[in-house]
Amino acid sequence: MSESGELYTTVNYIKHKVDALEKIELLNLRSNKELHNEYITLFTGDSVLFDVYKAIDGIKAQKEIAPIVGKTEMTVSNKIKILLEYGLIEIKEVGVNGKKYINIQLLNKHLN
Repeated sequence: MSESGELYTTVNYIKHKVDALEKIELLNLRSNKELHNEYITLFTGDSVLFDVYKAIDGIKAQKEIAPIVGKTEMTVSNKIKILLEYGLIEIKEVGVNGKKYINIQLLNKHLN
């Protein structure tokens, strides 16, 4: 098998594993009412945090999210740190325009 074929197979295997882990995490959240309630309390107690969470789409960097939510980049940075700590977002990529985050999407259907 060529190197590119092996690389393709390896990437597909990793993607399959990540997809499986995401499904398990979603099922766990559905079955874990305490964790679900903690997330709901987190967001209902901090509307800016929820606005930042909703604005994260994997395309916009932190400095592009700040004007959308009407807050400073520092405020958005602090909210992103909280979301990362709770495992609700992940870093998608790091580029010249800054880090771009992706929303885990576990709670969107429950909170929107």
